[in-house]
Amino acid sequence: MPLIRSLLGGRQRRSRKGMPSLNGRSTSAGVAVTPERALQVAAVFSSVRLLAETGSMLPVGLYQRTGATRTPLTDHPLAPLLTYQANPDLPSGEFWAQVLGWMLVRGNGGVYIERNNAGREVGLWPVAWTSVEPRRVPGTGERVFKITLDDDEWAPIREADGLVRAENFLHFRAFGVGGGQGLSPIGMARQAVGTGWAATSYIGGFFARDASPGGVVSVPGALNDAQYERLTQQWTGLHEGFDQSHRLAVMEAGAKWEKTTLSPADAQFLEVYKLTRAEIAGIFGVPPHMIGDVERSTSWGSGIEQQSLGYVIYSLMPWLTRLERTAQRLLGGPDLYMRFNPDALLRGDSAQRNAGYALGRQWGWWSVNDIRAKEDEPPIEGGDEYVVPLNMSPAGQTAPPEQRALPAPPRTRAVEDTVDAPDAEDLPDWITRHYDAIAAFFAEQGDRVLSALNLTPGAGAAELIDRAAEDELLTEILLRLASGLVGEVGAATAAALGGTFAAAETTAAVAASAAATAANVNATTVEKLAHQFTVSNAPKDVLKMFDGMTQARATQLAQARVVYGANFGSHEGAKQAGAATKTWRVWGSNPRRTHAQADGQTVKMRGEFDIGTKRGRWPHDHRLGVDEIAGCTCRLQFNRKDPNANT
Repeated sequence: MPLIRSLLGGRQRRSRKGMPSLNGRSTSAGVAVTPERALQVAAVFSSVRLLAETGSMLPVGLYQRTGATRTPLTDHPLAPLLTYQANPDLPSGEFWAQVLGWMLVRGNGGVYIERNNAGREVGLWPVAWTSVEPRRVPGTGERVFKITLDDDEWAPIREADGLVRAENFLHFRAFGVGGGQGLSPIGMARQAVGTGWAATSYIGGFFARDASPGGVVSVPGALNDAQYERLTQQWTGLHEGFDQSHRLAVMEAGAKWEKTTLSPADAQFLEVYKLTRAEIAGIFGVPPHMIGDVERSTSWGSGIEQQSLGYVIYSLMPWLTRLERTAQRLLGGPDLYMRFNPDALLRGDSAQRNAGYALGRQWGWWSVNDIRAKEDEPPIEGGDEYVVPLNMSPAGQTAPPEQRALPAPPRTRAVEDTVDAPDAEDLPDWITRHYDAIAAFFAEQGDRVLSALNLTPGAGAAELIDRAAEDELLTEILLRLASGLVGEVGAATAAALGGTFAAAETTAAVAASAAATAANVNATTVEKLAHQFTVSNAPKDVLKMFDGMTQARATQLAQARVVYGANFGSHEGAKQAGAATKTWRVWGSNPRRTHAQADGQTVKMRGEFDIGTKRGRWPHDHRLGVDEIAGCTCRLQFNRKDPNANT
């Protein structure tokens, strides 16, 4: 039918710039390659079957992305179609296998979207690409698909004349170089496929014609016709065909038998046949050993786990990603997405799985019941609790129970009508809390980057880190810590001045500071990762970078955040308690010149200090700039009365 329609002008003429079509094109081996004939080549069938079946066996899920949260959408109207039953006649697993099979053989796969009267999707129907003709509407350029079903096909197409708009048709494409259609792997490699077919046919004929018991029969003198005919019939009757090879040979009249081997040409041909199998495997991007060519090794590792990981990442995932991106059109928004879960193909032996479970449990992304679910075991009571590395304490609490009591109020010094603000050194417990939480964030961020790098080798730094999600996650951590610190310091300062502190009035400022810090930290991380990729993007080097961040960088950030929180909290506590003025006091033994000049400077509580050429509300105020903040040990003194006022 497709060929008849083509001859009758039912299809548009292919552009001269397009790749050669698959239909009826001969090869140098004298073989016309068609999909049906190509699939009779063992290497082609093995490659197509391997990719289609392993892809279709994977669990499929629909998810919604909200910041750092990924929520499964089991109740979404499209979930049954994509994960269970694509249409009344086809389970979803078979549906994905069929689509993948068409992409692997033809380079393109088509799916008609059946809708009810309300416009909702109720069925997904694969359509053979030979029955599809992509078109453009003249004038508007709108894509439409002319579908003409063969006699053995059926789909509930409602559109008149089979002209289906792009919104009701999913076009799954393999790799291509333009023209709007994917390239057929078989069509582009028809020479190798044709050679494989010819090789298989030759080998079959070789065994069918083989009449040799492994040698040559020679007789002295010449044979007359009757003798020759008798000897020929006797020999072929006893030895012709591979199932009669090497039977007993009876020699008469001085006949002699000499052992022979394959001719050099036949022996070399078998090597060509083996090489063709490897070439076909390379066409489909699968390792030769996975289609039975065990003579060739792989550089992906010596263990089954490493080889399976290499197959999933480099062979299967590109095809699955194409399916996911095309199916994204059905979901209608960037926050909704479909994902194949390849974990089933990456299961190691029990020792490897247990080691992975222990790592996930230790770092807090798996609970006991999460692990039991992966092993198809029932949940246990209390098994939904997550832990973090520090002594395996419950997640969300950054110290063991005996260390989680709030530290003593910050030291304040009341001298007549003045109160000194606390310093970061007065708050060692808060520095520890900040360090633990920030170091854990860097460690988990490193794990997320490594996971993304394994699934998408060669991706850039910006692609490996979801800035919006990471900023939101770090902001939440910093906000929780800062709220506690500011509340504690503000309350203690206000109490020392005889007043009270309303932490709610500082929430907006604390949140803005946490968000700004998180954005700056993650921007720096992306820059460091991009710089790392200019040298090497090996996973071990990326892991080393994040390991360093959990040490020095986490320490610096923890100290800076505590200094900010202590100064801001004490300032706001004094202001709410009714302090009249504040005085800049040098606290260290070797202050910088601008700070020494500011020592004793007193301003109103809402006023700003003149520090060199900058103005700021307190030591470490971001308005002073980095140069005036770095290494500063100055503090504030809060005054109930204006020291310059007349008493």
